[in-house]
Amino acid sequence: MAQQIVKAMPEVIHHGIVDTHTQQRLERFLALEAALMDAHEYDRWITLWDSDEVLYWVPCNSDEQDPATGIAIIYDNRARLLERVMRLKDKTAHAYRPLARLVRSISGVVPLSVNGNELEVAASFVLGETRVGVQNIWLGKTHYHLIDSADGYRIRSKKVMLLNNDDAMPNLTFLV
Repeated sequence: MAQQIVKAMPEVIHHGIVDTHTQQRLERFLALEAALMDAHEYDRWITLWDSDEVLYWVPCNSDEQDPATGIAIIYDNRARLLERVMRLKDKTAHAYRPLARLVRSISGVVPLSVNGNELEVAASFVLGETRVGVQNIWLGKTHYHLIDSADGYRIRSKKVMLLNNDDAMPNLTFLV
């Protein structure tokens, strides 16, 4: 992801490809998404996604691994994403209880391209998690394809590149 930002210079970084109002809207949208995930507001979070074909991808072993031939931590289309949300909400799913306490910070929001009402956006995050006496810090970058609709931004795809995606992973009991 860092390479995509570096390659997008100078137009994206020095001159910008969106106006300041659009930049603020993007940053607020990503802050809202983070807050909904941190608060385990799954039903509200799912409404941020586009109604058409979507992709929620967390690659494993390499940020650029081909999901058709490699392993992914998460590789969800709309149906699988809805199943994931259902499992996270299930109060009898003991693997997800107690709920993790989460707080994340989103930074470095950079629009990479705009094509009509579609935006490609990169951002970084730091996510603090504490659950059953264990605290973890998750670091990573996200790559979004967003649709700017009459109802605001909607997520068409989200790729989360965890910094440690080549290490052994515990069970993710929350949304990244």
